[in-house]
Amino acid sequence: MKDKLVNLVTYRYNHRAEILKDKLEEESIECFVTNASAFGQVIGFRVMVFEKDLEEAMKVYKHIQSLYEDHSTDVLEGPEEEEE
Repeated sequence: MKDKLVNLVTYRYNHRAEILKDKLEEESIECFVTNASAFGQVIGFRVMVFEKDLEEAMKVYKHIQSLYEDHSTDVLEGPEEEEE
């Protein structure tokens, strides 16, 4: 099975995406930051991970989000969490 890239989260600001990228790489999770665009305008920054790493990447994402008091306006599209 070929591992595909999935969107972990889309941030409004590039610096937030880069912070998460750095933390993911510290945990040996390969990731990429790409521009999210609409009609030629950059509207956000996607943090992409391989599907096989999604569960571990979610843990890192949740930790990073817990460090910010008000992060709700920075996240344009967050990860979909499975209900337990």
